[in-house]
Amino acid sequence: MTMIRQPLALVDSSLTGVTADAMDTASGSRAGIAGFSPGQSVGEWQQAGWRQQKTPGAYECRYFSVLDSAGNGAAINLYDGFCFHPRYVQEFNRYCRRSTRVKISSVREQVLPSFYPAAAISVFQGGQCVLRSINVFPPGAFHGEQGTPECVVGPNRVTLRQDGTLGLTLRGYPMENSLLGSRYRTNQSIHVDLTFQPRLFGLQQLLPLRPDSSDGAQHLWSLVVPSARVTGRIQQINMDDDTTLLNMPLDGSGYHDVYFGGSGIGREINTVTRGHAVSLDWAITWNHTNTPHPCDTDSMVIFDPGSEPVIVQHPQREIVYARAGKLRRAYPAQMILHGSDSRGNNVELLIQHQNIMESGAYVIRNSCSVHLRSRGTKRYLGVGIMETLNTRGLTWPMISDLAGRSILQVYADDPLWRQ
Repeated sequence: MTMIRQPLALVDSSLTGVTADAMDTASGSRAGIAGFSPGQSVGEWQQAGWRQQKTPGAYECRYFSVLDSAGNGAAINLYDGFCFHPRYVQEFNRYCRRSTRVKISSVREQVLPSFYPAAAISVFQGGQCVLRSINVFPPGAFHGEQGTPECVVGPNRVTLRQDGTLGLTLRGYPMENSLLGSRYRTNQSIHVDLTFQPRLFGLQQLLPLRPDSSDGAQHLWSLVVPSARVTGRIQQINMDDDTTLLNMPLDGSGYHDVYFGGSGIGREINTVTRGHAVSLDWAITWNHTNTPHPCDTDSMVIFDPGSEPVIVQHPQREIVYARAGKLRRAYPAQMILHGSDSRGNNVELLIQHQNIMESGAYVIRNSCSVHLRSRGTKRYLGVGIMETLNTRGLTWPMISDLAGRSILQVYADDPLWRQ
């Protein structure tokens, strides 16, 4: 068990006061990548840059979440290499079985991350997922830069603005469930326009996401913005008559990180569980890998403006699992992580499941209560979001078909791309 302390960078206080109405007129997020110059974006955003993974089975995901006090919000994933695409998982497994007989120069593009750029949007209302979209775009549709969080994938973009905020503009077709399975409403669209204003910046170092693969590939995550104020609006539009089916303003707390790896995220493990709790004054994040063998990559990080952030690596853990959804996927219903700080005081994090927000072929996302005791008598109480990721079964016919039906291929001449 290791405890590491890192310096904390705070956002300039002059950046407060962004309103939801301001987001509606913020055209910077619509005009393309037009934020800081490369020289200005170093520092706090250095670890948020594009890694441009190129090895078979590799992936990179930019994750954003926002939730307000009413349980309204969104979870957003932008992928360069959609590591939960059943075809990608199948192609990578096939490559691994034949890798000793295949030259790297002759690898099929279907086993490379650039073939699977994607955007996944989940919209929550009252703590439940009411809209969901998983759109995959043509190969090479993901573009980013090193040392900056700016990126574009299809019609979706993240822009670093001159005032230090991030502009998120996302478009997707909504998916609905029926007796015949999932289907997309291509006469409707989801519009997400958000301003992401950091309260706290994250760590300048990378943390292990899960154990290294047997082929030596690393899996890491970068904690970019553990706490932010997020304002803006989420809409559902009927494109036939241009009517608004959902118009949800947001003013809540947000979180942003990036995770990436050099081969299949789910290979040789059971699940990866990631979570975070954000308040106006502090933030807590954690990750846990369920493996057949002992794992030493679990961690929890505590951010408090009154002191330096604390990283507890390889905490002791006690976990009770439950199952959810038609596929009976396992997720932690209760998790206790505990270690000690530099003075020998106990640091204990108690996470308890509240309700299932979303359940799919590869993810279970749930709300949870968080109770952390740190530095002797100091306590943190709040609520958070936890997601459990799983690729097991994505090669099985039934689950592969279910996952495939939840994905829509969007091409460059699609009307969604022009919005």
